[in-house]
Amino acid sequence: MLLERGWQRWQEHFATAGVILLGVLAVLSFGLVVRARSADRAAPAVTTPALAEPTAAQLPIPLPSASPSMSVRPVNSIVTERVPIASTVDLAADGEIDWVHWGEQGRYTLERKADGDFVILEGTPDETRTKVTNSPQRYRWTGGSPLAQATGVTSGVRTCGAGKGFTLTAPATTERTTLRLYLGVSSGRGRLQASLSTGGEIYTDRWAQRGTGLSTAAYTLNYRATGAGKISVQWITEESFGGDCGGVVLFAAALR
Repeated sequence: MLLERGWQRWQEHFATAGVILLGVLAVLSFGLVVRARSADRAAPAVTTPALAEPTAAQLPIPLPSASPSMSVRPVNSIVTERVPIASTVDLAADGEIDWVHWGEQGRYTLERKADGDFVILEGTPDETRTKVTNSPQRYRWTGGSPLAQATGVTSGVRTCGAGKGFTLTAPATTERTTLRLYLGVSSGRGRLQASLSTGGEIYTDRWAQRGTGLSTAAYTLNYRATGAGKISVQWITEESFGGDCGGVVLFAAALR
């Protein structure tokens, strides 16, 4: 009898404990499920976006090289200055490459640098050419041909009438070269025109002398070409004043 009652009490205790245990397990299970769902919401799946191609605005701008390898091509240019002629002109010192003087031994003669290789050339002489000896400046030279040396020279050559004059040429290269011309005009207006065979602008200048006097000037032409070529210069009587052989005068030229 006592055993049966004891056994019943143990069964009651086990039943109560089992109910409590099942309740605890249920609570724990519910907490785990809620936590798992919260974790899923807090940490969504991470996806790696595809890399987009850069646009033109996003591309880096290339910087210029510190030492560019391209060489600068020279331009066809003529820089000219007209100035008074010095009282004495030493053509040997002025024309390191070549020099020419006109008229000392006659209206169709010229004296030039003996070893100048005929670099400065004149076109066909005009038939109206005459010799003049009234230059206010004095020319001198050494190392010339056919006249080896001279000093105190006042001669030159002159043309008469509109449209008459002189044409000269000299080599042009990519190196800067200087051609100096010693010119005059009497009873007329002269026009100087210079151009390069390789292109570029044509330089033009004019000046006039009225009356029977002689006006002189030196032109310095600094020029440079894009390649091998030549510079051409025309010194022409644009207008003649009066009937006494108005026109332009040519004394000398020097190249350096």
